[in-house]
Amino acid sequence: MQTLPCRGRGSTPRCGPPPLPGPQTPGAGMPEVVPGAPGSWQGGGAAYPSGPGNLPARRDRDQPMVSAFGDLVRTGSWDAARKTVAYQVFGDSKLDLRQVLRPGETLEVELYSLFGSAKILVPEGTDVQIQGMTLLGDARAEVGAAATGTTPPSGGRLVVTGWSVFGDVRVRSVAAGEKLPRGWRWAQPKRS
Repeated sequence: MQTLPCRGRGSTPRCGPPPLPGPQTPGAGMPEVVPGAPGSWQGGGAAYPSGPGNLPARRDRDQPMVSAFGDLVRTGSWDAARKTVAYQVFGDSKLDLRQVLRPGETLEVELYSLFGSAKILVPEGTDVQIQGMTLLGDARAEVGAAATGTTPPSGGRLVVTGWSVFGDVRVRSVAAGEKLPRGWRWAQPKRS
C-alpha cells in the first residue's frame, strides 16, 4: 500500500488538500483567473488573444464521468469543470488537459479506479499536486523541466486526488511540439 506524503513541518503536518486560491485565502497558492475581473489577467496575452473578458467561466462541478470495462478518454479542447470526478472499473482513465488548463487557473481531478490506471497530460510549467492512496500501484508526477525550475511556470495548477486499487496514477507534462512518449500517444490528434 502506498500513501502519498503530507505537507508541512514540525509536529502538525497538513494532510488535507492544498489550499485553493480565493478571497478567503489571500496569497495562498496561485492567483485564479476570474474572467472580466480587474487585475485577474496575469500576463501572457498571447495564449488568449481575444482578451481575458472573453474567457468562458467554468462550472464548479460537473456530473461524474463513469466507465466500466473500457477506457474513459478526454482529449482536445473539452469542457472541464473546476472539479472533475471520474469513476473507472476495469479500464483506464486518460485525460488530456493541455488545451483545457488555462494560465492562472486551478483545476481539481478526483479519480476512483479499480483494476485500471489513470493518465493525465498537462501543459509544461503546470504546478501539480497529487494526493490520495494507491494499493498495488503508484502515484507519480513526471513534470519534466518545470520541476527543476528551468521553465517559467504557466500559472496553471492541477490538484489530483487519486484512489486506486491495482492501478497507477500518473501526471505528465508535455511541452508544445514535443513528441508524446510510448504509452501516451492516445492523446495525439487522429489523422483523417
